[in-house]
Amino acid sequence: MKCNNPILKSNKILFGAHRGDRFNYPENTMPAFKSAIDLGVDVIETDVRTTKDGHLVLIHDRSVERTTNGVGFVDQTTLEELKKLDAGSFKDEKFLNEKIPTVIEFLDYISTTNALINWELKEYPEELGEDWAYTCIDKLIDLIIKYHLEDRSMINSFSQKVLEYVDKKWPAKFMIHGYIGYDYKDVATTPLESFLDWTAIWRKDEDNDVGYKADYEHAKDNDVLTCILVPDTVYHYQKAIDMGCRMFTSDNVTEGLKVLKQLNKR
Repeated sequence: MKCNNPILKSNKILFGAHRGDRFNYPENTMPAFKSAIDLGVDVIETDVRTTKDGHLVLIHDRSVERTTNGVGFVDQTTLEELKKLDAGSFKDEKFLNEKIPTVIEFLDYISTTNALINWELKEYPEELGEDWAYTCIDKLIDLIIKYHLEDRSMINSFSQKVLEYVDKKWPAKFMIHGYIGYDYKDVATTPLESFLDWTAIWRKDEDNDVGYKADYEHAKDNDVLTCILVPDTVYHYQKAIDMGCRMFTSDNVTEGLKVLKQLNKR
């Protein structure tokens, strides 16, 4: 069942910050999120994982090694241990001792704004088991509801099972974001298109650098809106809009917003 959120019925081109303003700040940290909001994005995209002791945190990789000075997996590390890690100096020494935020810390801030949140669920049933993956979802949804952010939340995953679980347990309550045309982590029991509100246009090549026309048409035929991450240029944005793109996600928020202003979309 698809969501009836009024955002889906508008014609506005939405603009999202991929892991916050990660061009200027360490990704998935509070300064990155706050900078993106201050710059004027519509959506914050971030990644949700669960610690060993059951806390929800915002970090992209299962391993902490790329973005912190630690080692090991998030799901094998307690929150107290994660909070001791430096999650900033991988970007620049001036961000030394920036911390991995919890979902609650993020919610305390984002609930004071008008931004949408694109929650990418990174715990996959095929990787850590259904109980672990679905418990993560349940905890996140409980918090979203507690903060009254249902209408502002997109639930995003590369796992069809995760998205189907959300759709069945909370029908039409959240915008659901998935990936048509992607080699999935797993497969749902019902057609993915039947419950998606958004799909990222994933398949590209040199001649189709904002995606394939057939993928946009397939999404439109199934009442699914399209979004994309492409270079922040007038050429790429205009070409994607002409194909039907309704939301951009950017790794360079400042440049992406400049492009949208040039296209009179801001």
